[in-house]
Amino acid sequence: MIRSVVLVGLFAVSGCSSSLDIDVDEGKPKPEDSDTPGEDSGETGETDETGDSDEPTEPELDPAGDYESPGPFSAGQSWSEVTGRSGSTLYVSSWFPSSEEGVETTWYGWSGWYHRGESFQDLQPACEEPLNIMVHSHGNTSVSWEMFYLHEFLATHGWLIIAPDHEGNTLYDYSASFDQVYLRRPQDIQDSYDWLVEQSEDPLSPFYGCVDPDAGYVVSGYSFGGYTAYATGGALVNNEAGDPTVDASDSRVTGVITYAPWNGYGLLTTGMDQVDVPTLTVGGERDDTVGVQYKGMHRQIEAIPRLMGSLPNVGHFSFTPLYCWEDGDGCGDDYYDQTEFTEILKTTVLSWVEFLKGRPGAFEQIPKSSDELQWELVTE
Repeated sequence: MIRSVVLVGLFAVSGCSSSLDIDVDEGKPKPEDSDTPGEDSGETGETDETGDSDEPTEPELDPAGDYESPGPFSAGQSWSEVTGRSGSTLYVSSWFPSSEEGVETTWYGWSGWYHRGESFQDLQPACEEPLNIMVHSHGNTSVSWEMFYLHEFLATHGWLIIAPDHEGNTLYDYSASFDQVYLRRPQDIQDSYDWLVEQSEDPLSPFYGCVDPDAGYVVSGYSFGGYTAYATGGALVNNEAGDPTVDASDSRVTGVITYAPWNGYGLLTTGMDQVDVPTLTVGGERDDTVGVQYKGMHRQIEAIPRLMGSLPNVGHFSFTPLYCWEDGDGCGDDYYDQTEFTEILKTTVLSWVEFLKGRPGAFEQIPKSSDELQWELVTE
């Protein structure tokens, strides 16, 4: 069970102060304009005779369910082919909630290398109302479904996740050079989201009605995909002179999540302070592929709230067990148990994104600090 390693307490980092007791309201995103009627401005909003404000209010969200377990939906999965702005072909994986029961199980991989999922191919998305959207970027020479266990889980809790294969930088096609892909990758993420918005507006599409374009999306990424997510979320990329001047961001991004992120041969340095949305970073201290770059990058971010998790016995491939062909770098008995780690990761990600949406009881389910997991939380 996840709670076997869950915490004694999250600790907040705010300047030099820290605390084991956190008011969960501290970390909630604040409106950009705090000078609103009735909020320290000296103005008074119009009210009716009962004293209730005429101003529209956000509907109350239902309390969080059990984020250690799959949610109330079945997870559907589908594949699509999208043409990016550069002319690249993006094979997009989609995971979505469905109210139907599935029969045709999803198998990931190809001849000689298959992985059975917990999603189904014969389901329709449950889009009676717009869904929360996440767009994921895979690692260097990896595939869109590298973390299918996480995306299937999120789908059962009502999230729609899409992930493109970055052409020329995949496990089955690594023909593109680094210089060809490092700026195209953020474009691939944006093009994939654009495609999803178009599908949501097409009455003939299974994704019809699934997206509220004004709500934006969370961008996530693993390894090289972590670089991609940071850049899409606002980090300025260094130019040839080493100055952070290249903007590959998308203003529609509402949050960034990275797993064992890579800085792209040093392309992300001081420009990290331009990430301007809530950020979750998770990394392993025994990562032999990218080391602990995640700490330096995350600590330059100024957006709040931001949360960083460090796991002393996690390696690079702890996040992507499908690559554990041999022991080392997160694979094998010498590392934190992979099943337990992936369960913790699923609960963490879901709790964090639902907390940012204002879901009551979500923050409290983030697995707590232990010998195997330490958090840094900045809320102000």
